[in-house]
Amino acid sequence: MGDREIKDFLTHLAVNRKVAAATQNQALNALLFLYRGVLKIDLGNVSQFV
Repeated sequence: MGDREIKDFLTHLAVNRKVAAATQNQALNALLFLYRGVLKIDLGNVSQFV
């Protein structure tokens, strides 16, 4: 997944699944851990996902 797919996924959680902000934030942090910690890929500026 790239930046666009991550943003779309987080938007889907908020809009379609109506999850709480904390749940959306947890999903973002899980993705950041996957990319940075496991895959060693920097996503750059993550403030765009908020």
